[in-house]
Amino acid sequence: MSTTKDVHLEPAALEEGRAKGNGVPKSSHHHHHHPHFKGNKRLQQLRAQRRRKREAENIQAKLPGLMQTDDIKDLGKLRRRLKIKNELVAAVAEFCGTFLFLFFSFGIATQAGQQQLTQTQSGEAQSAGTLDTNQLLYSSLGFGFSLAVNAWVFFRVSGGLFNPAVTLGLYLCGALTWYRAIILTIVQFVSAICAAGMSQVIIPGGINAATKLGANTTLAQGFFIEMFCTSLLMFSIYMLAGEKHKATFLAPVGIGLALFLAELFATGLTGGSLNPARTLGPDVISGEFESSTWIYYTAPFVGTLISAFVYWLLKASRYETANAGQDDDETQEALVLRDTKGNVTGAVQRVDIANAPNILGIINAVQGPGANQSVVSLIPDSSVVTPHAAAPGPESRPPSIMLSPADEGLLTPAADRETFYTPATEEKELTENAAVAAEAEQRLQETEKAKESGLAAKDFS
Repeated sequence: MSTTKDVHLEPAALEEGRAKGNGVPKSSHHHHHHPHFKGNKRLQQLRAQRRRKREAENIQAKLPGLMQTDDIKDLGKLRRRLKIKNELVAAVAEFCGTFLFLFFSFGIATQAGQQQLTQTQSGEAQSAGTLDTNQLLYSSLGFGFSLAVNAWVFFRVSGGLFNPAVTLGLYLCGALTWYRAIILTIVQFVSAICAAGMSQVIIPGGINAATKLGANTTLAQGFFIEMFCTSLLMFSIYMLAGEKHKATFLAPVGIGLALFLAELFATGLTGGSLNPARTLGPDVISGEFESSTWIYYTAPFVGTLISAFVYWLLKASRYETANAGQDDDETQEALVLRDTKGNVTGAVQRVDIANAPNILGIINAVQGPGANQSVVSLIPDSSVVTPHAAAPGPESRPPSIMLSPADEGLLTPAADRETFYTPATEEKELTENAAVAAEAEQRLQETEKAKESGLAAKDFS
């Protein structure tokens, strides 16, 4: 006659997976090692190793010879070196661009203001230091064209900002990191002082480009004039350079025209600064700071905040749908991929990088390890090939994943094109490597079991 013994299970014991009671044996867990689990784990490890190796090789290729290292296994060190290199290059380019922009602007403004006495149509002489419309047009064109040319030259390296207020605006919209914004702001102020000093030495008689309020302009009027003119300039940068469209490559022209328009209005009233660095340079060289100088260091930043707020409202409201189709091509073309037999194997679709599917190889090639800088903000759309299943047939081949010709230049250096794998090819290679590793591991286990069996038989005997 069998009796059943009650077993008391405590909640804590249940949570720990143990049963505390009289005569209750601990459950034994048999771990079964499944080969396919090990194979999947090994496959993931091989894939991770390949990705790290490719990332290391890509970073190594982007570094100059002095910063390259033989130890490409340390990804952290390579990433830090790439970041330092990028910040140095951007800082040097921004210094050169700001210097050239202000150097030519100061020279043109000085020549426009050297005609101290000009004759009006009635033959009366104007007061010293005033500008007629010809001088105003000459000075405004000088600033506008100098900005357009230098921004067009340097925008691919540092963004072509040349203005601390513009730097703040691009940081607010996420196009710049906080540390690059600080670096560029310092560089812009230093470069402006250097440009003013060089102009003072080279131009006969020195420069005459200080920003001062007009005779009849009050502090409040000057503040709001500088604020609204800077808002126009910053909003032009947002919509022409920050927003990607068909005419993005012409953005420096539109931005230069915006500065030209602002200078036409503000030069005779406030001197048309719109740029704290542009004001600081001549003030430091001359050693004179007017009591109204503070408006040139505050109003541009306030104007930037206003334009950033309006830009944020437009983005939050999805402004693209209000006047849809403005950036669409008049003719729509459908691109298809065909094999050597003429069978359709896929189609080409242009998508934004942020909306691209996570296809192994393509995203790494398009974005790369340092895609977070750059921004941001000024990279054009890329073409990604989306595969489609081909119709079954004896002559058809499976669809392949490939980059469009427009994106071939993104694979740097040229040797990357030779080692570029499609997802199908890479998956096959990794599967084969995993199978070989699993087979070797299985043989090792069999050898160990055989040794254990031999030892057990020896002990028994």
